[in-house]
Formats: sequence, structure tokens, C-alpha cells
Amino acid sequence: MVAGLGRTWNGDAETQLASKEKMNRNKSHNQSPKLELLAFDWDDSAVIPAETELILEDADRVLQTYWDQWHKRPIEQYVACDFRDVWRAISCLTSSGLARGNTFCEWGCGFGVVTGLASQLGWESVGIEAESFLVEQAQRFLKRNRLPGEILHGNFLPPGSERLARSQSNHASLFHQIPSAYEQHDLELDDYALVFAYPWPGEHHFQQEVFRHYAGDGALLLMFLGPYEIELYRKHA
Repeated sequence: MVAGLGRTWNGDAETQLASKEKMNRNKSHNQSPKLELLAFDWDDSAVIPAETELILEDADRVLQTYWDQWHKRPIEQYVACDFRDVWRAISCLTSSGLARGNTFCEWGCGFGVVTGLASQLGWESVGIEAESFLVEQAQRFLKRNRLPGEILHGNFLPPGSERLARSQSNHASLFHQIPSAYEQHDLELDDYALVFAYPWPGEHHFQQEVFRHYAGDGALLLMFLGPYEIELYRKHA
């Protein structure tokens, strides 16, 4: 007996146990987080409630006005997704129980429509936008429709995530040379249970990599990739 320990000392066994624990820690540390593509069967014919349709009709008017006057304030990197299909997808996700929380972040929120729709569905929603004009328009949109989401001006990429882009990548999201919204507002990407993104063509792999490295364990990434093409991923640390 070793005084004060109350157990029999077996040097070889304890050395082997310590070595095994160290190996397990190293293995866990070296494991790379993964993204799992989930089977997500959202209903593209789901009926949209009347109160939501009023919000969407306002969004239609806002976008039509913008496109009619695009030459006055052109924003080359702005493209709108299909707001109705995105509402259907988020509505389906909300009732599915897949999310591990109710915090929502939209990368590049534009006029704030999806951020507002998510907030109407009960999510604690934040939209991040780099263009100051769009930030102002998004804030007006939420206020006009009495939606509680929040719009932040800044870069939706976490600091340092640019390194995940392949060399000489021409990704639109890398062009915004403004501070990260997370740093400015004392936030982290892993604060959010659900992130929504509509990447430019060829950029979805980069955005997936950013999410894989910086999102919280179990967080969901909802990506609009084109008409009727919406994918859902879960991060596993």
C-alpha cells in the first residue's frame, strides 16, 4: 500500500492506462469536424399563411423597386433567393425538431427578408450584411413589417476564415474589406443553431468549410443553391 492513497500500486497497469488516455486525447484533438448532408424533405407546395404572404408581397415590391432603379445604386453581388421556398424550408425545419436551439444567422442578408421570415417563425434572428445601403433597407423592412430580427453591418466571415479559400479563389464573399460583424458585436459563429446562406456559384464549398471550422457542434447549415435546390447540413465536431 502507498500511504494515504488506499489502493494497491501497479506501475505497469497505471502507466498503460495513462498512455491510453493520452492517445485518446490526441486522437480526439486530431479528428477534423465533419459536415453531414441530411435528408431534408421540405414541401415545395406548402401553403403560405396569409400574414406571411403579406410580408412576402412587401418584399416583392421592395425588390421590384430596387431592380427598376438598379442603375442608380448598382450592387453587383446582390442576388435574391426564392423567398417563398426558403420560408417553406425554414418552416419545415422549425417543426422538425432537428435544430438544437432557436438562434438563426443569415450570411449576407440583403434586404433582410429571410432574417425577417425566420424571426416570424420564432427564431432569434440576426442578419449580417456588408453593404451599408442594404443594411439600412433591411432595417426598414423589419421595422415596417414589425419583425423582431436584428441586422448587423459587417463581414459574415469569422476572422481568419479567409485562409480556408483555395489559393487565388475569386469568391465574392472575400471582396468585402470591412471588419467582421462577430468581433464588432462580441459574437461567435458558434452562437447560432442555424445558419442560412445563398452562395455565389462555385462558392458553396468555401462557405461549407467556413461553417465546418467555426460553427458549433450540432449546428445546422441551410443552403439555397437554386430553384427547388435547398440542402441542409449538420456539423459534427
